[in-house]
Amino acid sequence: MTHPGDLLSAYVDGESPAAERRMIDGHLDECASCRSELAVLVEARAAVRTLPVLDMEAPRRPGRRLLRPSVAWAFSGVAAVALALGLAFAPGEPETTFDLDTLRDQHTARVVVDPGISTVRSGP
Repeated sequence: MTHPGDLLSAYVDGESPAAERRMIDGHLDECASCRSELAVLVEARAAVRTLPVLDMEAPRRPGRRLLRPSVAWAFSGVAAVALALGLAFAPGEPETTFDLDTLRDQHTARVVVDPGISTVRSGP
């Protein structure tokens, strides 16, 4: 058998099928590096199991109430309708227009190649 690699994690967790477990046992009898890797996995598993369980409830501050999901959805719906109405009834066309040739000229890369040449232009 080649090195078990990722199979060692299932082996440590007791999730390996019996036939796979026997093959890994046989390999571990012969391979010191896999025994070392197994020892690290066992130690890591034990360390993880000693970690405290976190309470996932949102901490509540005195005097502060959290919004119910239905209220939050209602606020977001009102905001979406207001945005849609604002876009639908906005007066006229945007006032800003762009002349692409002027923009290209303003944003052309400038380098000093020679004291006599101060601008390098790309494009037409």
